[in-house]
Amino acid sequence: MTQTPNPAQSIASSILGTKWKPRLIVALATEGRLGFGDCKRELEGISSKVLSDNLDDLRERDVVSRDVVQEQPRRVEYELTTAGRELYAILETMAEWDATYVTGDGVPTVLLADDDPRLLELYSLWLVADYDVVTATNGQEALDLLDESVDIAILNRTLPGLSGDEVATAAITVNQQPAIAILTSTQVSPTDVSLPADRLLRKPITKGELLDAIADLSRLATDAPIAREVRARHHRLAFVETHLGSAVKTTAPYRRATEELERVEAERTAALEAREPWRRLLEAEANSEETDTESS
Repeated sequence: MTQTPNPAQSIASSILGTKWKPRLIVALATEGRLGFGDCKRELEGISSKVLSDNLDDLRERDVVSRDVVQEQPRRVEYELTTAGRELYAILETMAEWDATYVTGDGVPTVLLADDDPRLLELYSLWLVADYDVVTATNGQEALDLLDESVDIAILNRTLPGLSGDEVATAAITVNQQPAIAILTSTQVSPTDVSLPADRLLRKPITKGELLDAIADLSRLATDAPIAREVRARHHRLAFVETHLGSAVKTTAPYRRATEELERVEAERTAALEAREPWRRLLEAEANSEETDTESS
């Protein structure tokens, strides 16, 4: 009879129970391929010798791969393997457990705003097992509830009083900016590319679609503001194109939104390039340390 492995004695637990390896896995998962110097900067306080040893251990376990991309001067890059990405998924689950049961933050709070009480009840039943749910049946009530305790807001576009668009705009004005999705049953228009929302959803919506949207929105909390804005703009353009077809690309609202996205992305790139000389200097110093470590 095959004995069930003890999870507490698994290789995975021995890797994730160390000081530096989980941080290395997270850095490679979130940043992509990294050079030795990049890894060292991500893991503040680690020595070159300890970093080299940890990378070697992860390579032996087939968690990380190593690629020599340049010989003179020597440069190598590391990235996660399939096994490494699966370990990162375990780390994400552990972080979610911490957020729910350890840090005191509790489960995320979702605001549902819709003028149809039957839909509010249905959506609430779908979500109540995994989220704290608050509801509103008109725009003003939704805006009053939209404070720092709300993590995600799902706003029907045609709320009485203030529309979902107006509630989202007002929230941005007073700097209350949870992740926002606007739920619409009206005909999709090219002007929807400018709606003040991270995500756009089309009625009727299924339980799976709503849960997927909320899970997607919950991940925005870790994004930098500029990254969140870029993601939202890309999503709105894709949403409109999905529902109206490629012909929408010729409309004035779509073209303006595309130009604005290009401007925002150019500003983001320029900011990153402004830091590039310093990044290269630090990388050269770290690579020099790596060469000394490997030759010793």
